[in-house]
Amino acid sequence: MKNIAVLGLGFVGLPLSLIYAMHEKKVYGIDINSEYIEDLKKYKTHIIEKYKGETIEKILENTIKKGFFIPTHSVKEGLKDADKIIVTVGIPITNGALQKEIFNAAIKSVGKNLKKGDLVLIRSTVPPGTTREVVLPILEKESKLKCSKDFYLAYSSERIAEGKAFEEFQTMPVAVGGIDKKSTNKAYKLLKIINKENIIVATEPEVVEIAKLIENSSRDVNIALANELASLTEKMDIDTVEVINVANTHKRVHLLKPGIGVGGHCIPYSSLYIFDKTDKMKLPMEILHKVREVNQQRPRNILNCLESTLKKIGKEVEHSKFAILGIAMKDNSPDTSESPAMRLKDLILQSGGEVNWFDPNVTGNFPLKRNSIQETVKDADAIILPIKQDNIKIEPHKWKSLTKKNAIIYDARRLIDKEKAKKLGFIYMRI
Repeated sequence: MKNIAVLGLGFVGLPLSLIYAMHEKKVYGIDINSEYIEDLKKYKTHIIEKYKGETIEKILENTIKKGFFIPTHSVKEGLKDADKIIVTVGIPITNGALQKEIFNAAIKSVGKNLKKGDLVLIRSTVPPGTTREVVLPILEKESKLKCSKDFYLAYSSERIAEGKAFEEFQTMPVAVGGIDKKSTNKAYKLLKIINKENIIVATEPEVVEIAKLIENSSRDVNIALANELASLTEKMDIDTVEVINVANTHKRVHLLKPGIGVGGHCIPYSSLYIFDKTDKMKLPMEILHKVREVNQQRPRNILNCLESTLKKIGKEVEHSKFAILGIAMKDNSPDTSESPAMRLKDLILQSGGEVNWFDPNVTGNFPLKRNSIQETVKDADAIILPIKQDNIKIEPHKWKSLTKKNAIIYDARRLIDKEKAKKLGFIYMRI
């Protein structure tokens, strides 16, 4: 038996499944959302990825037609003929609290269908110690099998950037650590099918779990530093990016660019996964807590800047109309998870402002979502460009006749030339 099962077909699990299928391995892709499975069978997905000029939909079609990818909502069906099981089900967070029930339920379903000789490889981002302290006992309890004797268990983090999944699963260095040497070796061989050269073997799963989290948290720290810098330079009316470019000429300095906040699951959630462990150990982790506060506060800082500029022209946030072009959590994404632009939108509404937004990458029925740029910017007092979506045309010369007099453009991504915007009569703001 040489088949693979991937449990969880989201932004990580679907591209991962398809890469194995592209390597002519039979993959059972499992997701409990039956409607989503039916869409996949029709070669439809909300995930935006490309590889060597082909869209993920085309790759989906090719691998299904060739019989290498079989989508199913049944864990029992998916695991029946597979001896290598990859789990990519995440742990969502609501109001700062980890919702572990979904992940634990997925592990239970694997345990109920586990067979002798199976390998379980966890690729979800999890709190430190999860593989050994949570996954292992659940699998043993549900399967009545013993780890290291009857089945094998390892952890390997994913490091992909959304939009580059197909490339980075195959080229990004990846670490793996098993409960025992045989588990590690089996997981190593599974990873090597798609990643030929860049596999780092760790002594235990906890090393890889913590490494994954601190990789993301270190980026959170660096982004917070850039955002703090922006708060200073904005007050002094100095070009933030110029300051960063000058500082980065130092050979041992690499400052990141500031933004409107930090979105997605990877970076914001990683510190919270760390806190899940450190709070139980009564470790304060003061820097990471402060960093989360700084980056969470960033949309509020942006609104304060807008409020100050509006007041200078005799307007208030209350009764003003805002147009947001791009609402996803980052550039060229359909994902609104922890989106700073969404938080900025909510803050404006809480302050009494009116908001319309447009983002063709974000599908579904959302309040205040409009069908065109023209409809969104009509009668706007301020246009906000939080991210860069390639399918949103940046044409301020077409917006001028639609917006109110003295309309503001807040250009967080520097997509518009400052002098051109001013010549068109806009009040131009940028980070």
